[in-house]
Amino acid sequence: MHPVNLLTRSLLATVAAAALASGASAQLAVQAPSAIAVTPMALDTTSLTTDHSIDSPTGWWAYTGVNATQIGTYLSDHGARIASLEVNAVSGGVPTFSVRMVSNSGAYAVSGWWWYYGLTFAEIQTKLNAHTARLIDLQPYDIGGGQIRFAAVMVSNTGSAARNWGYMAGASSAQISSYLTSSGQRLVDLDSYMEGGVKKYTMISVANTGADAKAWQWWLNQTPADIAAKVSSFSGRIVKLDRQADGTYNFIQVKNTGADNAAWWYQYGFSSMAALVDYANQVSARPIDIVSYLNGNGVRRYDAAFIDNANASTARMRGEFGKTFLDANGNPTRGIFSAYLKEVGGSVKVDLNSRRRAEVASSLKSLHLLHAMRRVAAGTDELATPFNYYDYRTGTLTERKNACPQPSLETAANLRTDYDFEKGLDEMMRISDNRTTRGVTLRTGGFAGLNATATATGLTGTTVRHDIGCGYKNLQTDKFDPANRRNDTTAADLARIYEGVWNSTLLSNTNSARSEFLESVNHADEAGEALQAIIDQEAAKLGKSATVAAQFGAAVETWSKGGSYGTCLPDANGGCGQGVIIRSGTGLIRLPIKVSGTTQYRTYSFARLVSDVPVTCFEDTSTAAIECPIDTNYTKAYGAASNELYRDEVRAALATW
Repeated sequence: MHPVNLLTRSLLATVAAAALASGASAQLAVQAPSAIAVTPMALDTTSLTTDHSIDSPTGWWAYTGVNATQIGTYLSDHGARIASLEVNAVSGGVPTFSVRMVSNSGAYAVSGWWWYYGLTFAEIQTKLNAHTARLIDLQPYDIGGGQIRFAAVMVSNTGSAARNWGYMAGASSAQISSYLTSSGQRLVDLDSYMEGGVKKYTMISVANTGADAKAWQWWLNQTPADIAAKVSSFSGRIVKLDRQADGTYNFIQVKNTGADNAAWWYQYGFSSMAALVDYANQVSARPIDIVSYLNGNGVRRYDAAFIDNANASTARMRGEFGKTFLDANGNPTRGIFSAYLKEVGGSVKVDLNSRRRAEVASSLKSLHLLHAMRRVAAGTDELATPFNYYDYRTGTLTERKNACPQPSLETAANLRTDYDFEKGLDEMMRISDNRTTRGVTLRTGGFAGLNATATATGLTGTTVRHDIGCGYKNLQTDKFDPANRRNDTTAADLARIYEGVWNSTLLSNTNSARSEFLESVNHADEAGEALQAIIDQEAAKLGKSATVAAQFGAAVETWSKGGSYGTCLPDANGGCGQGVIIRSGTGLIRLPIKVSGTTQYRTYSFARLVSDVPVTCFEDTSTAAIECPIDTNYTKAYGAASNELYRDEVRAALATW
């Protein structure tokens, strides 16, 4: 291993002495001589070489504008390691970074790794020798006055992680090409920088043999249009992007066909790291390269390449929602969608964007019910006691129960006392009564009480800011104000409520609190029509009879709460700038299995949602006619995807019959 490094370093000394330029004035296209590898290519099963071509699901994190101390804290908190980093800015010789991390476990674990900044080129070799290490990322930066230093990430290069490899700094493109030709290696990292008015490059390469063999290309000085054309022509997958000051890119791609094929994405110009993370989570992807830069207006932007980070069930659900809620380019421009399915006390089966905060409308009443029942369990409230709520308009029961609760209308004339507390909770869940939901909020400590319970029960993505039924409307200003009136929660948080009730970790049965919770939510003791259709399909695939499918469906149980809104995102004046719809559902499902001929159950908590989906009109559900096809079609698509959430677990359960 070391002779390659020493040879490379020796070459660089010659490069530096001769002050050779890179010939950057024209596009340079270079393809590795071993572009068609001699051994079968496949996706990596570990990240011992790099994490660019492994699509096993793992935890990952990305941060920007952070210093070394903050990075250390995040690494410790997450049990993570740095996969790559970029220098954002330098002050007093000290850099801040954009950093990409992966969980240092499972297929992504390495036996040792280290990172440094402020190194000279000679110091890099000293660190590598001290650790018997190999670079996976090398970032040049100017500390002032044209002094170049390097940030470096390295991993142990021993045992099963040992690779023949090389690295360069201060090199021209011609010298990199020459080295790759003579060594038979392929690039895994490439960055350009200016030194003394001359463009130079850093690079890292590995032997393109054995399990590391890949068909690949590298290109310099490419526009986004050039990149798209070359990726298409090569059937490639981008693994490295390097943006230059003139807005062109250097990039590395590998062939994305056959066993080396993975779902992948790349995007330019994210407005924030948060937007980049949201994009990745929405399509269940993991960034494998992040580029941070200041655009022509001096505004920081981010580009990234991503690879699939979904298990098979999650990928299937991404496809189900994606049929409708991804645009023609496969991008998530049609609102937020999430899906989550977890076996109670067991593993997560589907995890699609499950921690993205979103408005879910009445599904969040599950929190109100949990909050109330925890008070009952604690003995601070009783179900068989008087309950106050208000009417906020006249009309039919449907019109009255769907009304937005307006505090100004909470007068003696509008007061209703015909329910006890238990009935108020039941109606909150059974018919999704916004009036009794407001009554529960008033009775149990307001938003502060609800948010305290969310915190106490580990619902880390949940914040209540408005009375359910009012959408994003600020009743004081009569403006749409989602920044201050959106109720945030996540699919994972909603499912956590139901798992915690079922296994009694969030709600005991003291004073019958747990039993009453399950009685209040909507219960069904058989599969609905859409779910039964899926059961029938999977039974047929397994060679099970129609009788078995019917018996299976009859034994399914669910407890659930749904939610639905039509509301608006604001224009500049707080008016309705864009109509949006929200659809959601959460709860429990029990699927019957056969164990030694007897029926037992697997119990799952679930949540699914679409939120802030843009529409041009709203469907009037009080009539049979379809007045708004876009709303109707989105709602139907959500419903179809909702039942698909269970398909894989239905199949597994049916296999036991």
